[in-house]
Amino acid sequence: MSTRRSALLQLAAAVSGPVLPVIARGAQRRSLGDPFRLAVDEALAESGLAAQVQRRFGRDTGVAIQLLPGPARELLEALGRGEHDGALLNTPQAEGALGRQGLLRDRRQVATSDFLIVGPTALRPGLNALGARTQAVSALAALAKVGASFLGATPGSGTQELEAQLWRAAKVAPLPPWYLPPPGRAALAAARAQRACLLVERGVWAAADATLRRAGDFGVLVESDPLLQVPVHLMGSFHVDHPAGKLLGDWLAGRPGRQAIAALPAYRPVRS
Repeated sequence: MSTRRSALLQLAAAVSGPVLPVIARGAQRRSLGDPFRLAVDEALAESGLAAQVQRRFGRDTGVAIQLLPGPARELLEALGRGEHDGALLNTPQAEGALGRQGLLRDRRQVATSDFLIVGPTALRPGLNALGARTQAVSALAALAKVGASFLGATPGSGTQELEAQLWRAAKVAPLPPWYLPPPGRAALAAARAQRACLLVERGVWAAADATLRRAGDFGVLVESDPLLQVPVHLMGSFHVDHPAGKLLGDWLAGRPGRQAIAALPAYRPVRS
């Protein structure tokens, strides 16, 4: 074991020892020999961010991460019950609600991601006519007005949380027949096949098949709107005390973690 890795493990063991009594009594004690069970929103898994963190962190520290992808709200509920050691999520509203209940620990922002509205490129001229820089809210209102097909996000996902905020801001109730149920997996391919629009995380779009991204009839309609930016947080469970939680947080905040995040162009690491 390298000197650097040994020092990291010793640091983790030291910082995990003294905890507040109220947390220590209710927490499951785990060790660095146990895989760190990290729940991740499905978009952060599909984009490759979670796998990047798993691989680089394991290489640097020797600590294994077990990735548990799924819809963020379901994962948050499980985290609140102590079924996961930590979570990497992009649902700030839902996370804040659980944090106010005292069920999270050490929640910190580690990156920023942003979303895109993609769809049939035939819609671009109409959206571009709204202004030099089309905004997400005005675009959604315009798409709803003409009845453009729009695929909904997976219930409980970080994408759905943002999408719901945008529809509220646009003062639009997304309803059939133009608002379509979520397709499950392969949402981008389904959107193109159905000539529908979709809200998608930039990392997911970047990781999509190049043939789909370069298709002349389907592409990005709206991007670079501040309302489409979302923080990515790492957090632990009140009910679980795994020393790798603090180690992972410090690693992500440090240079190795920031470099791992920055290696994926769709994400911007947070400077400490």
